[in-house]
Amino acid sequence: MLGLRRATQALHTRWREKTLPRIAGAKYAIPHAKGDLALTFDDGPDPRFTPELLDILAEMRVVATFFLVGRRAVKEPSIVRRISEEGHALGSHTWSHPDPRLASTKVLLHEYEDGRHAIEDILGAEVPLFRPPMGYVGLKSVIAMRLAGVRPWLWNCDPEDWRPGVCRESIVRAVEAASPGAVVLLHDGIELPLADEALDRGETIAAVRQVIKVAGFQGLRFTILPAGDVCEDNRKFQQRIRSSPRAAAAHEDRMDD
Repeated sequence: MLGLRRATQALHTRWREKTLPRIAGAKYAIPHAKGDLALTFDDGPDPRFTPELLDILAEMRVVATFFLVGRRAVKEPSIVRRISEEGHALGSHTWSHPDPRLASTKVLLHEYEDGRHAIEDILGAEVPLFRPPMGYVGLKSVIAMRLAGVRPWLWNCDPEDWRPGVCRESIVRAVEAASPGAVVLLHDGIELPLADEALDRGETIAAVRQVIKVAGFQGLRFTILPAGDVCEDNRKFQQRIRSSPRAAAAHEDRMDD
């Protein structure tokens, strides 16, 4: 029985960590990268910390990718436009950053679409890049992502700067150990903080300058995450839902879960 239980757990883990992200089209690392590194920043824009971060990136001539929360973006449209104008990539990070484990498919779809549209309305351009809150990819979120037509990106380097009390030195050490092609998760804002202390992004901002220097010493170049085209099977998935009564009925059942 113990062996069967372990085998079942292993299959469940593989389904959650490998199969579902693959179905969603999620990427963890930059493909075919020989010396590239991608800095990504979640949960902004923050009226205090994001401009400070942009100043550092501009000074050091480095580009990054920002995954913005829709309700924050509409309050700070000038920051959103500045991010784009200075050559950085933008993606959406839902409208209000709910815990995806607790939301229905219907709620997630609205969150994904509304977050994306908020940024697109500010920029007047398509924004297919997307990152799910907490990097969580469950069955409901996969359906919502496919229907929303987003291009999800996760990460393979997490310095855990979202933890209360994290220091800049630990952030730098984590990035220093990253391999070429790594996607680094950092935060210029914080949603769902574990403690109020985590709302202060000062240590992350202070670490970025040193992270850039260390990566330069290692011969790494900074790049933005590619959006590419929304994959063709995403379109086929949406068309099948709309054209097949049986698929539509099954989809409605999933949306209510």
